[in-house]
Amino acid sequence: MTATPVSEGFPLGPGTLHIGVTGTLLDVSCNINNAVIHADKNQGDSTTKLCGTVKPGAVSYDYSLAGNIDTDIAESTGFFALSQTQAGKQLDYTFEPNTDAGTSASGKLIVDPLDFGGDTTGETMTSDFEFALAGAPTYTYGGAAVMAEEETEVA
Repeated sequence: MTATPVSEGFPLGPGTLHIGVTGTLLDVSCNINNAVIHADKNQGDSTTKLCGTVKPGAVSYDYSLAGNIDTDIAESTGFFALSQTQAGKQLDYTFEPNTDAGTSASGKLIVDPLDFGGDTTGETMTSDFEFALAGAPTYTYGGAAVMAEEETEVA
């Protein structure tokens, strides 16, 4: 049996986040304060058979990209404007949380409008966001794409 090497881990950043329409993706990397792709597990009820065996419920996942971004409200071609004009639409994204690690996620997200304004006078205006992903992300590890299953069933 081959031992798996222990990873030292990587910090968040420097990395990249591109969002938009293919061919005209916006690089919002320098406005991102934090970002994470999250998988939310959905599991159906288990069923007990007459003979006493238990069949686990089906398992599926909903994915989202969430974080916090400085709002670029002065830019007519920025991400704030895009989030307002394209609300509810699917846009392409590519997220690489650390360029040294070389692993990225890509796919489509459903954009929601960013917040307009701020909480504290004199502070940079930011907006929390959580965009639903349209299916599982495609992860690229060192140049090889691996598609996560959109729905996994446990037998």
